[in-house]
Amino acid sequence: MASDYRPRIERAIQFIADHGDEPLTVAEVARAAHLSEFHFHRIFSSVMGEPVGRFVTRRRLELAALRLAYEPDRPITDIALSAGYSSLSNFSKAFAAFFGCSPSQVRRPDAALPPAIGTLTRRYGKAFRPADLHALPPDVGDDERRRQAAELSRRVRFETFPGLTLACLSSPAGYDAAALESLWTELIDRARQLGLCGDTVDAWGIAHDSPQLTAPELCRYHACVPCPDGAALPGPLFAGRIPAGRYAVFPYAGDVAGVEKEYRAIYSSWFPHSSLAPDDFTSVDHYVHDWPVDGRIDFEIWIKVRPRT
Repeated sequence: MASDYRPRIERAIQFIADHGDEPLTVAEVARAAHLSEFHFHRIFSSVMGEPVGRFVTRRRLELAALRLAYEPDRPITDIALSAGYSSLSNFSKAFAAFFGCSPSQVRRPDAALPPAIGTLTRRYGKAFRPADLHALPPDVGDDERRRQAAELSRRVRFETFPGLTLACLSSPAGYDAAALESLWTELIDRARQLGLCGDTVDAWGIAHDSPQLTAPELCRYHACVPCPDGAALPGPLFAGRIPAGRYAVFPYAGDVAGVEKEYRAIYSSWFPHSSLAPDDFTSVDHYVHDWPVDGRIDFEIWIKVRPRT
C-alpha cells in the first residue's frame, strides 16, 4: 500500500525542505527516503500524486510567492536565490510560466485583473489571483490595514517553544472537511492503541500548503499528537516535529469559513506592521477543543517568527 511508504516519503519531503536553496538530484532525495532511485520515482508519484521533480519546482515557487506577498521588504533577488534559482532572470521566467504573472505583480496586486493563467491553471485547473493572498483589497488604505493589525496585536501572545515530537497521520484528501474529520478519528484511535493519548488529546494540525496557491488535490495536512522521541510508529503513522523557536500565537474562535481569512490577515496585515517576519510558512494549529461543532472551531494559530531584517 502507498500509505505504508508514507514515513519514507515524509523524510524525503523534509530533506527537500531543508535544502530549499540548493540544487537537488533525485538520487540524493531517494537516499534520504532510504529507497533506491528506481523505486523512489514510482513510490513518490504514487503517494504524492506528482513526480518528485515537479513537486520540488512547485513547492519552491509557491514558497517564493508567499515570501513576495508577506515579506515586502525582502529583495526579489534574495527570494529568487532562496528558491534555488541562480539569477533573478531565471526565477522571473519560471515564476511567470507557473503562475502566469510576474513576481512584482504579487507585491502590487490589481484586484481588477482576471485570474493569471500559467502552469498552475493549465495543469491543475487552479485559478490564481495575486490579490487573493491578501485579507484586504489592494485599494484599501494603510489606515485600515493598521486597524486590522492592531486588532490582531491585542490578541497575540508569544511563546518560546522547546519543540515537540509528533505522531502524524496524513490526510488522503487535503483540506476536505469530511476527510479531515475521518483523519482525526483514525489518528486518535491509533494513538490510544499505542498509549500516546487517553481521553484527553493534545491535538496539533499542520497545514503545509496555501489554498490560494496549491491545487486542492495536492494540499497536505497532517493530524498529530505528541509522542516520545524515537517512539515506534507503525505505518501509516510517521514521526514529525514542530521545531523549537519563538512563536506568535493567535487564538481563533469562530466560523470554520473564517479561518482562511484569519491567516491572510495575520500574514498580509499584522506581519508588515510588526517587527517580525514569518520564519516559515507551515501553518501549525493547536486545537483547544475537539473538531468543529456546528461549523465553529476554537483553536490557536502558531507561527514561527524571527526579527525582520
